[in-house]
Amino acid sequence: MGLAEQLFRAGPHASAADVLSRYTEQQHQQPSHRNTTQSIDGSGAKKTGASDNSDQQLAGAITSDDVAKAVALIASSTSDTNGANWKANEFAAAICKHCPGLNWEDVVYRLPYSNLDVKHELGVAFVVDVFLSATAGQSRPFPYSFMYEIWPDTKMQVAFLRHALRCSSAAPHLLDKHMPAVHSDPLDTLYKAYHPEFTRLVASPWNSLSLILVLSHLLDSKAGDDARALLDAGIAQEPLLVTLALARLKIQHPRLQALLQHNIVRFLRHEFDNSGLFFELFRICDRKMLLAFFCSLHRKDAAFTRHILGVLADLGLANDMLLVPKREDIMMLDFIVELAIVASRRGMIVFESWFPGLLAELGTDMLHASLDILHTKLQLEAARQRGEDKGTAACSSAELATMFKALGTAAMSPNNAANLKALYAQFLELADELQRAEGDHGADDGQIEKEAETLFLRLYRGELSVDQMADALEDLRDSLRVSLRKTFAHVVQYPLEEFSFFDNYPDKELAITGQLVGTLVQRHMLPPASEPAILDMLLKALQAPATSKSFRFGMTALEACQARIEQLPVFCTAVCQIPGFRQSSGTPVVALVQSIIGAALPARGSPPESGGGSAGGQGSTGLDDGAEGSAGVDAVGAASSPVFFSVWPPVLPAAGEPYADPPEDTRDKIQFAVNNLARNNVDEKTGEVGRLLQARHFVWFSREVVVKRASQEPNYHSLYLHFLDTLDRPLLTRCVLCETLVSIARLLNAESTVHSSRDRGYLKNLGAWLGGFTLARNQPILRENVSFKELLCEGYRSQRLIVAIPFVCKVLEQAARSTIFHPPNPWLMGIMAVLSELYATANLKLNLTFEIEVLCKALALDVKEIPPAAILGRPAESTATDALAAELSKVVLGSSSNSAAVAATVVPAASAAAAAEGGSPVQMAVISGADITVDILGVLSQHASFQAADTLFAQQPTMKKMFYMLTERMIREIIPVHVSRSVFVAVSCTRDTVQKDFCGEPNEEHVHRAAQVMARGVAGALAVSLCREQLKSKLYLTMREFLIGHALPELSANSIAVGLVADNLDLACAIAEKEAIERASQQIDALLNEAYAVRRRTRERVGQPYYDMARHAQLAYPAGFPEVLKVRLSGLQAGHLRVYEDFTQIPHFFSQIGGGNGSSGGSGVGAGGAGVAGAHATEGKFSAAQSLERFAAIIGDLDRIVTAAGAGVALAQLPAQHEACLYARDILVLAARSASPDDTAMDFAQTLIGHLYRAETRLGIELYVLLLARMCEVSARAAKEVTSWLAFADDERKFNVAATVALINEGLVSVEDEDGQLARLVDAGRPAAVSFATRLVRKALAGGAVAVDARAFAQTLQSLARLAQGGRAPAAVSQLLDDVRGTQAPVPDAATSTPAAAAAPAPASLPALAEETASYQNILHNWTRVCEHPAAGDAELATLVRQLVQQTPLQEPRVEAAFFRACVDAAVASYVPGTQPDRAAPRDGHQTADALVRLVVYLMRLGVGGAGGGASLQPARMFLSSVALAIVHAHTTAPEAFGGQQRAYFRLLCGLLSELHAARRGDEPWCTEETFHGVIALLGEMLQMLVPAFVPGFAFVWLMLVSHRFFFPRLAERPECWPVAAGLLEAQLQFLEPFIVAGRITPALKLLYRGTVCVVLVVLHDFPEFLASYALRLCDAVPASCVQLRNLLLSAYPRSMRLPEPLTPNLKIDLLPDIARSPDIPFAYTAALESTGLVADLDAFLQKQQPADFGAGVIGRLQEGDAGETARYNTPVVNAFVLHAVVRITLTGDEAAREATQRAALDMFRALLGAADPEGRYLVISAIANQLRFPSSHTYLCSRMVLALFAKSSEAVRECIARVLVERILVNRPFPWGLLVTLIELLRNPFYAFWSHEFTHASPQIADILAAVAKSIHLPDSQAQQQQQQQQ
Repeated sequence: MGLAEQLFRAGPHASAADVLSRYTEQQHQQPSHRNTTQSIDGSGAKKTGASDNSDQQLAGAITSDDVAKAVALIASSTSDTNGANWKANEFAAAICKHCPGLNWEDVVYRLPYSNLDVKHELGVAFVVDVFLSATAGQSRPFPYSFMYEIWPDTKMQVAFLRHALRCSSAAPHLLDKHMPAVHSDPLDTLYKAYHPEFTRLVASPWNSLSLILVLSHLLDSKAGDDARALLDAGIAQEPLLVTLALARLKIQHPRLQALLQHNIVRFLRHEFDNSGLFFELFRICDRKMLLAFFCSLHRKDAAFTRHILGVLADLGLANDMLLVPKREDIMMLDFIVELAIVASRRGMIVFESWFPGLLAELGTDMLHASLDILHTKLQLEAARQRGEDKGTAACSSAELATMFKALGTAAMSPNNAANLKALYAQFLELADELQRAEGDHGADDGQIEKEAETLFLRLYRGELSVDQMADALEDLRDSLRVSLRKTFAHVVQYPLEEFSFFDNYPDKELAITGQLVGTLVQRHMLPPASEPAILDMLLKALQAPATSKSFRFGMTALEACQARIEQLPVFCTAVCQIPGFRQSSGTPVVALVQSIIGAALPARGSPPESGGGSAGGQGSTGLDDGAEGSAGVDAVGAASSPVFFSVWPPVLPAAGEPYADPPEDTRDKIQFAVNNLARNNVDEKTGEVGRLLQARHFVWFSREVVVKRASQEPNYHSLYLHFLDTLDRPLLTRCVLCETLVSIARLLNAESTVHSSRDRGYLKNLGAWLGGFTLARNQPILRENVSFKELLCEGYRSQRLIVAIPFVCKVLEQAARSTIFHPPNPWLMGIMAVLSELYATANLKLNLTFEIEVLCKALALDVKEIPPAAILGRPAESTATDALAAELSKVVLGSSSNSAAVAATVVPAASAAAAAEGGSPVQMAVISGADITVDILGVLSQHASFQAADTLFAQQPTMKKMFYMLTERMIREIIPVHVSRSVFVAVSCTRDTVQKDFCGEPNEEHVHRAAQVMARGVAGALAVSLCREQLKSKLYLTMREFLIGHALPELSANSIAVGLVADNLDLACAIAEKEAIERASQQIDALLNEAYAVRRRTRERVGQPYYDMARHAQLAYPAGFPEVLKVRLSGLQAGHLRVYEDFTQIPHFFSQIGGGNGSSGGSGVGAGGAGVAGAHATEGKFSAAQSLERFAAIIGDLDRIVTAAGAGVALAQLPAQHEACLYARDILVLAARSASPDDTAMDFAQTLIGHLYRAETRLGIELYVLLLARMCEVSARAAKEVTSWLAFADDERKFNVAATVALINEGLVSVEDEDGQLARLVDAGRPAAVSFATRLVRKALAGGAVAVDARAFAQTLQSLARLAQGGRAPAAVSQLLDDVRGTQAPVPDAATSTPAAAAAPAPASLPALAEETASYQNILHNWTRVCEHPAAGDAELATLVRQLVQQTPLQEPRVEAAFFRACVDAAVASYVPGTQPDRAAPRDGHQTADALVRLVVYLMRLGVGGAGGGASLQPARMFLSSVALAIVHAHTTAPEAFGGQQRAYFRLLCGLLSELHAARRGDEPWCTEETFHGVIALLGEMLQMLVPAFVPGFAFVWLMLVSHRFFFPRLAERPECWPVAAGLLEAQLQFLEPFIVAGRITPALKLLYRGTVCVVLVVLHDFPEFLASYALRLCDAVPASCVQLRNLLLSAYPRSMRLPEPLTPNLKIDLLPDIARSPDIPFAYTAALESTGLVADLDAFLQKQQPADFGAGVIGRLQEGDAGETARYNTPVVNAFVLHAVVRITLTGDEAAREATQRAALDMFRALLGAADPEGRYLVISAIANQLRFPSSHTYLCSRMVLALFAKSSEAVRECIARVLVERILVNRPFPWGLLVTLIELLRNPFYAFWSHEFTHASPQIADILAAVAKSIHLPDSQAQQQQQQQQ
């Protein structure tokens, strides 16, 4: 007897300890317990030992299973009817005494397996109490999760759950703490009225997702009825929790889904209590699911719509849905429009303006939805008017007219326009009856007033309750009839009119009226225009004396609308200020209002006040790993664009090494130290952290401090700031600031922050942290990091003030602790002025006004005394532009730090002066991102650098595209306003300055040049200065969020983002600079155009120079102004012009993307073009002496620059505006303007040669050589003298290797001349010359510095060789000669290279190469002789080949390639008559070819070139590569002789196949199946390279090789080789296609075509599976006229399939077993569609059936791509389009969805065929007919589609279908089975009336053809007669 039975028998009066003792003694008396015992320790481990202790004996005798059974038995028998029950504490104490180490969790988890069948709540209490008593003092929670696991006996489980839910004493211990249906987090976001109920719900035992989940699983068990009964009891008890749990779990059980929808409907109808709280919690849990439920209910029954709108208004979602529909709401536009209609009846919106606005915003999406809505509503109205629907009209005539009017003005396709026209016609037919149904005729104001009074009489008499009255009013408010809505308005107006008489009302009627008014407010039933008046009335009532009836009325109304008081913050504040109201503190409504005001809670979802918490808290945060925060941040980074652009975190400072996380042990030590941080141990903990924390860990530590500390623990901000100050790490401080701003930017832009109070709390805490980190310590917050004014404006514009205002206020509160930023600091007061404007004009909610008031109190300000700003009404562009004024003072132009400030102050004055003088003032253009003219994506794709993300972008190419898109977006968002400002400043300054300086300049070209130089220089530099930092920060933040959103670790994302910004920031600046320069150039020309014209007109008409005397007279100079600086009428001096020339010295980024014309974007040295000075000198020439003098000055500066340059700096690396390039350009200008160009060029060249040979840097050599070449171009005499001196002068200065190489590459020195000169010097024995020649030849050949081979220096090498032979050469010469002899170009690895590449021999000296070739051909000749000898056996030949391998290193790829190329050439030569010596010629030419093939086979057999000991494919690979190269070379170089060589090539390749086949058939061990197929694969690769389109002269031999009996069958028998086989056939068809299409049919082409048809026919017979798989691919290459060839391809079907006879009467193809299978399509058929983008569009259309005009719009896209010269349509694209549609339809699993997709596809093809021309129509129908093959799902679908198109299409389409089908059976057999079946059905079935159409007898020829067709298919007699009648 077990322990449980003994305890049960003893009864509850017995001592549990005694029972346990007896049980243990009985157990130890058994033999199994005499020697050993088992004890259970706390860990569950078993210990065996001698039994010498009684406690151990007891413990060993009692197990967890025994205790569990005992507890289960006692709990099952416990009830309140048996009088006495076991005491849980005594039982637990006895067990613990005897088994102290018992695992009680194990006991509890064993209860379901111990027959626990509880009959009463006391049984559950016993189980819980036993556990709690046994584990007292251990703080171990009850393991309630055992209830939620499926028990062996589900009935017992349901019983236990039922009693557990009823047991109040055990309920606290059974709460689901891990998976509650409702968390306690939303408490602070809920209205105060909801708090008591919400608190109760959180503590309810039904607050468990696990409970609902286990009940859902139990529904399908044997205890299903009990589980459903328990679930129903839960709904009756806690409907909110059960329904919310069902929604969150998303269980797909049909009954639970129905139950969920039923409960939501009951909440919607207020049949359950707390419906407002339910929908509020539902919104918090899942807004999208809530809206989806509402949309589903609306579509099921439109009567729910008005209830739904009320709920959405309560939740604050109505405006979001109606005014700002989200992108994910597009799929429910019908629901949104219906909501708008009801809302317009309630006065919430004006439908007449709302619908056109939304239509204009959403465009096509709204267009299609609107047409569907109109169609649905008109159908419902038509049904109602026919009497089929007894309901009311779905929409009023005015509402429908509004929709038609808006749609009538919208742009739409012709198809949509036709649909709209048809709908409008239907509307006109229904309009009269619809207006009668509205019933407004004859309803005057008197009747309306009488109906309203009747309602009030019924209410006062008690016939209607207040709720019933409110329900009746809801019906009136939402009625279609205007008269009923007027009745509702009159009822609402009634209390306002009667308010002055309320003191005379009886108490009962007054109370009822108050309740009614409060109910109307509570239910959101008051129109927006009436609600303020009602609230004012209540305020007046409450301001009356407390004893008056008006006051009682007001209090009654307030009590009736308590739940909505918090939504009216202004009203709530006003009520709380009424003295009489505050004195009534005993009522609940007063307490509620006071608690709202006292806590300063928001209307919805505002953050709670910053709480405390321990310094060591480690809670999770929304910034780091919290669900809401992370989700919001991810949504912003991955899917949506940011809203706040006014926070720009700085780039992470450089630490000298990459940032990384510390090791785990270090991290734990740092976290432990920070967790224990306190004010009394800061120094100690700082020392601990300082020793562990390294610079590369600063980013991690900053995130720890900001995200996990500062954002959650505001009470410890001062402690953490003191801790950071004590650490004293400036770099760490910058990292913390950067991380703070990054986190703030993330939270500001996260969607979750708008809805989550927790995230808003984090943001407020970070604001306080930022203010304490900066303002409180007198440190500024830079505008380039945070622009608070702009942040508030962005929050106002985006309706996110709930996020912006609390954050700004928390930051500015810290200014109270500052000695600099406290009032009246201008920066602070400017922000306070914006807050004051918001406070006064933005109609803020109570919590936001409270935040501003708290801030003002902290700063000792009065918000009413702060003058408000006036920036909220400005457009965004204006505020952004105005904000630039502050930045202009920081801009640096060139080297002047004050020039920008000067420009900023000059601009207004300049504009005013221009206006005063009659000139047009400069206007600042407003530029948007769309106005940028630079092709940003093109620039990025060409010049962007990805060094920091090479690996990432290589692994995920799509991320590179996203990088382009994000960068383009940031550039378009940032640069327009800066470009506009920079152009404005530059043009304004330039115009005024140039007009003053050049008032005495008569030449307009000089004025134009100076204006261009200045305007372009200033605009470009200013744009870069303004944009750079903002681009840097925004690009970094955007890239970082983008990378984090793609699951990259944050540190990796940081480093990659920094690298990407560093790599591409200059490129982004270049785009801004280019845009500014081009705009400035255009604007300055437009402004000065009149100045240019007046100078030109004066010169042309008068013949005198023009002087601007008026402007010159206005010039004024201060006293003592130097005369030399004054402007004179004689023109500017050189010093003045130098000022303008200096504008070209401003460094630019513009050249990175190609500059424009002019000096700022000028080209490099060789481009020519001078600056202003050059332009000014065009009228005069310089003498040779003047030119040389200026040249001496310039060349000195240039030599200094190139000498200072690095040794490796090249000319190509310099920007166009580099000083060296500018000086070089000046030299070219001097040479071009010289009066004696020959003399000047000679003088310049001499000087340049001297500097060239003295130059020690690469830049100097390249620049001087380039200038020297340009001098030679200027003067032919200089060119002759320079080249002669460089080539033949005996000057040791020339022994400069680098200079000589540069001269050779520039063409100033020829290689031949240099070779001859070097040979002469070497022969003379001059040591310096020998050394120079050695170094030059080595650099030219080995170094690749000169593009020549060894033959170019033949004379020098011979001289050096002679020197070496004489023993007089240095070691360097001998080494050079050895290297030249052994130099061979590397050969690719033969194992991995292509055959053609592997066979290419390396270059060698010509004599050596010829000698080597001859030796190899001699080997082949001898081998041929041996093979011909009768005594030559296999062993002898093998031995000979081994000797050959030993003597000739064929293992080396170069040698092997040269050997086979020589042998192939010899074999081909021997095959052609007359090409070989008579003495050595074999008797037949083919003997050499056969011998070569045998040699290849023996080399394979011996494993030459292989890695192992077996056969090797390397000889075959090299042999085939050599043959391919020989074929290509011969075909290219000697096409006439190539025809006679083809037999040789054919013999070589066929011989190889024959030899291998013989070896395979003879079962030679070396020739395995893998070896043979390896050769087949190599031959296939070779043939793919030699396709007829590439080598047309080889076409016949190529086809013979492809169809060889040892080749193609081997390919076709292996499915893995099918792609190669298909590619070969496709290549042959593609070669034939252009000739057939063009009609150029020659006898040779006929023969080739017949051969191709024969090959296809043989393949069809022998390998039908292969052809069935690739037939559709091959059809793409078949011309339209080749009907029989196409039939051959399409007739293939698998051997295992048996085709039914097509002529079988009443054949039902849908009943065939194979008709449901899809055919095999192993090739990428969608490749042809990629360039057109049709794949995604077609998939979207088939899935959504939108847009409706998709089919008609496709026809133009089918003409895209490579359509050839004669064809307008791309046939492969058409075929792929049809095939993809068929595949998508047949792969749709759901039958209903498949049918819908089929209908959509049919409509698409019908529209496509209707819009196409005859050619396009024919190709589309042919593509569909190509699918009519063997029985399959494709054949069945396309057969149905063809018949349906024929039945319901135009006559032209029917005729085309008949043509396509008939012409395919007019040729010889075979015919595709599906084609025959379809045609027979079309001709036989009377439904299609084929013979009645005109095209069947349009001509006698057509009639005869169709008669023959009818005869061939055995048409029935009746139809034959009908046919004959039609023909007659």
